[in-house]
Amino acid sequence: MIDISKDKNIRIYAWAMLAILFAAQLVMSAGTYAWGPLAPFFRTEFGVSRTEIGILTSALYIVAATVSIPSGILVDKLGARAMLLFSLFVMGFAFIMMPIVGSFVLIALCAAIGGLGYGSINQATTKGIMLWFNSRTRATAMGIKKTGVTIGGGLAAALIPVIAMRYNWQACLFIIGGSILTVAFIAFFYKEQLDTDQSSVVKIKKNIRPKNMILTLVSNPVLLSVIIILPFISFCQTSFVTFLVLYLHEELDFSVQIAGICMTIAMVAGTAGRIVWGMLSDRMFNGGRIAPLLIISLISAASVFCFAILSKNVPLYVFFILSGVMGFALIGWNAVIMILAAELAGPELAGSSLGIIATAGWAGMVTGGPVFGFITDRFNYFAGWMLVTLVLLISAAGFIFIYFYVHEKKRVIAHVEG
Repeated sequence: MIDISKDKNIRIYAWAMLAILFAAQLVMSAGTYAWGPLAPFFRTEFGVSRTEIGILTSALYIVAATVSIPSGILVDKLGARAMLLFSLFVMGFAFIMMPIVGSFVLIALCAAIGGLGYGSINQATTKGIMLWFNSRTRATAMGIKKTGVTIGGGLAAALIPVIAMRYNWQACLFIIGGSILTVAFIAFFYKEQLDTDQSSVVKIKKNIRPKNMILTLVSNPVLLSVIIILPFISFCQTSFVTFLVLYLHEELDFSVQIAGICMTIAMVAGTAGRIVWGMLSDRMFNGGRIAPLLIISLISAASVFCFAILSKNVPLYVFFILSGVMGFALIGWNAVIMILAAELAGPELAGSSLGIIATAGWAGMVTGGPVFGFITDRFNYFAGWMLVTLVLLISAAGFIFIYFYVHEKKRVIAHVEG
């Protein structure tokens, strides 16, 4: 890991490397968020059902989830640069091929191939941040990098309908694929170390077996606790993002436009939250990660509970404010917990750690929408939001356990050494 606090040139180089990682996250996220805006054009072109449209997203995400752990191990074995280039070229090629194949089934197959790339990007970029930034700056760097997800999704939602109406849906996919490949060529300039005496990179043990790497990680009780907690938080985020607009429209009689404004506010606040929570973790909490995550869980639980009990007679600005608070916490947590997992594993196994974490996160994302939807169908929206509140409180309890476990362990070590 390079200590960027010691040399101005190293600091500049580190932030330049972060710019490449951010660009990679942005263009690849734009690709994963493209299916919603493209759905009307696909239905017109191919006559497919809504379920078949959903298969496109599932094809990419299922493959991404499947390769998360193996790709994390490869990141540790081969390095962040190699897997960053692999991720970009595979996904870029897949999107370039989609308008060429011209068949919906083959487009879905290309989406699955794209998942091979997307399933590696978080591990590669996080590994890069672990090596370029120290404990007082890396959560901020991670927060900036993770805003690429929401910004990329926002750009896709805003630009794809315009481009598709002006030209066609094929042009959208060519632009996305071309953008990803452009960043791939820029990524050739990415380095994992500087050739100076001031830099150092963790030496990866090439002879560690994948099975032993995984066992080493899950034998860490704190990291194992984080892996268990993560699906709960992902579940809540997915439920919130999926059903916010529908709840406001169906239950409180908001217009689709007003409900959409609430979602926009939540997404903007979530983007800001990813940076702000990272900065707070680095600076206010001196590199501590557990306390911010506990605070995020409690704020999320309190805001979701308040949201559930509001009536349509409440002034509109209250919904705007609460949407922002929920987005700031429920969408903004991502960077801090990713850095926590990477730090617990250490730079040598950061990629493998993120592979496991990504898989745990996918589990929560996959179950969040269907379970919340089932609860609201079986009972009502209030029951659904109460479930989310309960799950967030369980997450908070998990972080409380980790907090006291870590402090007790430090106390025992200090006692023994004293």
